[in-house]
Amino acid sequence: MKYLLVCLLAVSVVFAPLSSFSAATEQPKVAFTRYHSLWLFDGTKEVPLHENIDVGKFSWSNDGKWLVYEAKQVDLQSDSEEYDIWLYNTETMSSSKLKIAGHDPQWNPVDRTFAFLTGSILCVVELTSGTPIIHQLTGGVSSFTWDAEGVNLLASASAALFPDGWSHPRLYEVHWGVEKEAHEMDVKVTPLHTISSPLKYEDTSILAVDVEDFSWSHDGKSLAMVVTPTASWSADSNMLSVYVKENKLFIPLGEMLLDSNWIKWAPTKPLLASIQGGGRMTSGVVNNKVLTTSTIIPNYKKAHTPKGFADVDFDWLDDENIVVARGRETNENSEKFVSSLYLVGLKEKEAVKILETPDGYSDGEPVVLGEASSLAWVREDADGRRHIWMSKVDGSDGRMVVENVFEVVWYGN
Repeated sequence: MKYLLVCLLAVSVVFAPLSSFSAATEQPKVAFTRYHSLWLFDGTKEVPLHENIDVGKFSWSNDGKWLVYEAKQVDLQSDSEEYDIWLYNTETMSSSKLKIAGHDPQWNPVDRTFAFLTGSILCVVELTSGTPIIHQLTGGVSSFTWDAEGVNLLASASAALFPDGWSHPRLYEVHWGVEKEAHEMDVKVTPLHTISSPLKYEDTSILAVDVEDFSWSHDGKSLAMVVTPTASWSADSNMLSVYVKENKLFIPLGEMLLDSNWIKWAPTKPLLASIQGGGRMTSGVVNNKVLTTSTIIPNYKKAHTPKGFADVDFDWLDDENIVVARGRETNENSEKFVSSLYLVGLKEKEAVKILETPDGYSDGEPVVLGEASSLAWVREDADGRRHIWMSKVDGSDGRMVVENVFEVVWYGN
């Protein structure tokens, strides 16, 4: 089907931070939120990007020169559930806003294109001309991701409740391209798979309503995702699954919570790591959260968390080693859950603690940077304040680099 391009939208430059900032793309570089503001740390200094906003999702372009983020002005009342979508350009040191509100912006993995949803309409934004060009592709989309090559998009449509019961969530491939005629799009939508419901794995069964948190394997052959029930149920139980594109197989892998950082493929092998286990986490209850690795075909799963412990964050160091944030399980009568960083060798029987965490502190959200040359993480102090730390991958030369952060997104991770 063909669509005329709906929008060639001008954007207005809102501000340029007074602080100077080099547009270098080398590591380390991290965007973070702090008290109704979005900031950048370029390895040497902190730069305020946008203040007086509530920040939603934010992420780096593949070349590190653009940051896309969701934002709402804190002093403006709005009934809309959609965010304004903003772009920060590290070369011009300025932010600009799209004239279409939306949510869930996601960069193409190979160029300066990104996609987002406005309502259930899937849109793609091109930045090659310097002015954002917005293409509206198709409607009825609940979630999406780019394919591994950055050519097409994979979209999901959530189930709906009818008088005779629930329908089933579906997966589609969205092919798009610009034809020679000015502003004319060629869009084709191909059905891929209808997800069965209830979806079962061993003794766990969930009502399949929607799909979220997509993640492609390095070779682009397998797509991990989380199948979710209704919103209230999803806080306790969802189903990690993998769709194998070549074989058109849909394989449930186990129960887990809804956290995109808990699903990561090995750097070069078709090996999926995840934190599995049902039951919501609270400040006083953290248990049944198990670091798990899974091969897909044949399907084989191995747990790496010792009894009495819970794993809450991780990142791959290489194909054979994972850095994980691990602590003792807690219940309502326990003290606050605290974690430390461990190195888990997939072929080793026991994990090795990377560094000692001070009493009353908690180390989490590990990120391996610069081709495994350094390690970053978030340390929460006894007062609940969060700070970014960095060290060598063995934990030596640890130092705090940024104080008082909320959400953290590293470039290249």
